[in-house]
Amino acid sequence: MRAQAVPIIALLLFSAAVPVLSVTPAATHQANPKHGYAASTQGAFAFVSNFEDGLLDGWSTVSGAVPTVSTSTTYAGEYSLESSGSGAPQVDVASSGFIAGDSFLSFQVAVDAGAGDGLFGLYSGSAASPSQVAVVGVTGGEVVAGANGNSLQKVGPVPTGTAYPSGWVLLSANVFASTTQSHKPAGWMMQVYVDQTVAPNATLSVPQAGGYAGAIIATMSRTVYYSDVVVTTYQVSTTIPGYNNMEGYGQGSGLLVSLLPPFTTLSAEMKLKSWDTPQAGILSFQINAMDYYGTTATTSSCNGFYQLGVDLDPNGYIAPWYVPGKNCIAHYFLNSQDPAIQGGVYTGHDTHLSLSITDDQAAKAMVFTIVVSSPQLKSPLTFTASRPYNGTEFYGTYTQMEFQPCCNQYPIQDYSLSGELYNMQTSSPGVSPQTLPASYMLPFMLDAPTSWFLGYYQGSASGYHQTS
Repeated sequence: MRAQAVPIIALLLFSAAVPVLSVTPAATHQANPKHGYAASTQGAFAFVSNFEDGLLDGWSTVSGAVPTVSTSTTYAGEYSLESSGSGAPQVDVASSGFIAGDSFLSFQVAVDAGAGDGLFGLYSGSAASPSQVAVVGVTGGEVVAGANGNSLQKVGPVPTGTAYPSGWVLLSANVFASTTQSHKPAGWMMQVYVDQTVAPNATLSVPQAGGYAGAIIATMSRTVYYSDVVVTTYQVSTTIPGYNNMEGYGQGSGLLVSLLPPFTTLSAEMKLKSWDTPQAGILSFQINAMDYYGTTATTSSCNGFYQLGVDLDPNGYIAPWYVPGKNCIAHYFLNSQDPAIQGGVYTGHDTHLSLSITDDQAAKAMVFTIVVSSPQLKSPLTFTASRPYNGTEFYGTYTQMEFQPCCNQYPIQDYSLSGELYNMQTSSPGVSPQTLPASYMLPFMLDAPTSWFLGYYQGSASGYHQTS
C-alpha cells in the first residue's frame, strides 16, 4: 500500500427451514474507526480458499448437492466454487483453522451470481446445523447484507464497468465488537465494502457475530460462483480513498497472523520479462518489510511499513521508489520534469532488479537499495536512500502487485506484466540468510487480470506459483 500523486464477501446462514430472502434499504452511516472495535490478536488466524488446486479446500456440504470447482467460470483466471441452488438450497461450511472468541474479523469474497441468489459470511453453532450471524451476497442483482438471510438489507446494485471481471462483484466486510466513545460495549457491527475501500457502503448490526464458528456459503436459487475467499483476524478492508490491494504473497493484507524470527534485511530479486502499460504511475511492484509495530498492528496505519518497489511505466520505463515507514507516500529516487517518465529510467524488457531493505542498527538508519540491470543499459544502475531509524527489527514481510484505481485513465485489462520474483530472503548480521517457507508465502487478494503474471518460487518445497 502506498500513495503518490495521489475490496468483500458474504454467504447465507442456513437452517432447516429455507428462509425467504427479504431485503430492506441498508444503513449508510460510518462507524468511527477510532472507536469502532477493540481488536485482539490472541486468536489470530487466516483462512484462504481460492480453489486453485481444483479441490474443495475444506468446504463440506450441509444441504443440497456437493458443489464443484469450475475451471471455466473464473475470477480473472482464478478457479471458482460452482454452487447450484436449483431445486433445493446448497449450503456449505468451512472452519479449518478458525479460532473462536476474537473481537474482530474481516472477510472477503468474489461473487458471480447472475440471476441467482447467493450469500457468504459467518456462522455459529455446529457445522451440521449452522446459524448465520453475519452475511453478505447478491440477490436479484442487488448486493445485500445482514445478520442472516431473514434480515438482509439492500446495499446497492451490483456495480458495472469496474476493474473486476464482468458479472463479478468483490465484497468485503469488517465484523467487530463495537464500543462507545466511553469504551462501553455497544454490540457487534459489520462494515460492508463493495468493489472499493474509499468508504463503507453500509454499516449494520450483527448482534450474534461474536459466536462465530466458521464460514458459510449458501446458494438459494440458480447457480452462483464464489472465489477469492479470505476470513481473517487481520483487517482486510482499510478505508483509504483511491486504494485497492491487488495480488501478492506473504502474510500481509489480511494474512499477517504470525511473527517471523526477527531480521534486519529483506532482500529479493525480480525479473521483469515484459510489461505494457498505457499510463505512468498506475501499476507497480513492491516488497514490504514491517517492524514489530507494523507487523502486530491490527489495522493498517502505514506506520512501521517499509516498502521498496518500481512503477511499471510506458515504453519500457521503470520508476524506482521507496516508502520510509509512515504515511505511505512514495519517494521516487529520480525526479523528472517529463510527466511521461514520472522520474523513471528506460531499461526495456528483460530487466533484472536486486532489492533490499535494511535496518542498519549500527548507523541507526533504514537503507533502501535497488540495483537495476538490463540488456539496454551499459552498466548496472544503483539507487539507494537512507533515513534515520532507531526502531525494532523486522518481524513480517510480503510482496505485492498494486494498481492505483484513483488515477487510472485506462481499464485495468489494458495493463500487462510478465515477471518472476525469486531469492526472497531474510537475514541479520552473523545469521545465515533464511528463505521464507511455503506456509508463509500465501497468496492474497487475487484480483489481478490474466494479463498479469507474477511468479514467486524457490523450488516446489518453498514456493507458490501464481499465474493470474
